[in-house]
Amino acid sequence: MTELILVRHGQTISNQKKLLQGQSNGVLTEEGKKQACVLAYALKEQSIDIILTSPLIRAKDTAVEIAKFHQVEVIENPVLCEWHCGILDGQPAKELAIARDKAGLPLADFRPDGGETLREVQARARQFLDEINTKYSGLRVLVCSHGDFLRMLISLLQNISIEEANEIYLENAAFSTFIRDENSWVNLDMNLH
Repeated sequence: MTELILVRHGQTISNQKKLLQGQSNGVLTEEGKKQACVLAYALKEQSIDIILTSPLIRAKDTAVEIAKFHQVEVIENPVLCEWHCGILDGQPAKELAIARDKAGLPLADFRPDGGETLREVQARARQFLDEINTKYSGLRVLVCSHGDFLRMLISLLQNISIEEANEIYLENAAFSTFIRDENSWVNLDMNLH
């Protein structure tokens, strides 16, 4: 049985200020570092076979903190990077809704200038799931990533639309667990600390 422990990184300054962060390298705030420590302690008794992380600093630092309690490799995987929100990176989150309304496109198909659509993020998530099923089948895998990427991954795990997945709120330094039985993924818990 394969198990995924999905972790969103700890708080960053952009999270604190409600700015879109995308693929820029935001670092953890002091609160974010504390959150990562608390999460690492909460997961210390969990059996983890491998940790896969986005190479973006905020995710990698969170993953490294968790790894301190486990004798496992931390592997960076660029597929786990956050949604590339192009010119909206660093802008207030409300600017996304304004730009999307102006474009007149559904959320799944909206592409900020220089960025990618959430449908493309979901395609990366599908590529990642294929890798889990072939390379890490039967293992307990901790995945440290970002809110939008994780929502797109959850859309595939739960077979829900991008719009439905976008309504899922994932807290900083929280984890959600999914196990794969013979045919499907089952959510055991969501947004735990």
